[in-house]
Amino acid sequence: MTRWAPWDPSAPRRRFPVPARVPSHSWSRWTRWQRYAAVLVGAFLGTLGRYGLGLLVDGGSGTTAGLSAGEWITAGVNTAGALALGVLSGWWAVGRGPGSRRAWVRAGLGPGFLGAFTTFSALALTLVHPFRPLEVLAQVVVGVGVAWIGLMWGRRFAPRGETA
Repeated sequence: MTRWAPWDPSAPRRRFPVPARVPSHSWSRWTRWQRYAAVLVGAFLGTLGRYGLGLLVDGGSGTTAGLSAGEWITAGVNTAGALALGVLSGWWAVGRGPGSRRAWVRAGLGPGFLGAFTTFSALALTLVHPFRPLEVLAQVVVGVGVAWIGLMWGRRFAPRGETA
């Protein structure tokens, strides 16, 4: 069978399936609001965790390798969050891990908790005050690398057994 080509009027035409519409039942609206609520609660908890870490470490207590303690916290939290999101994404890609079948759990953990826990605003502030573009570039490169490593680990070492 020849393939249909839009420029060839003599070619046989194929009908492509029309994508199904998202149902407008009340349950679909409920699951959408579940995801919104999960992101809200996850972001609240992630912000509390980030704030708690900031309270544990005095932000103005000297410098190490040219960085203050607060900047080390920012770099460490962003790296740990990138690794955690990579591992979770790897688990979810193979259908395992927490929330592999529930979109609201994935929304609460990913963009909710980890999105608030790892803040881009703290990284952006490092770029402009004082101006240190190489530090920001290093954090971005390390973050992307660690997220990729986490994704590979998550896919390779996904928990076996019942999916959540």
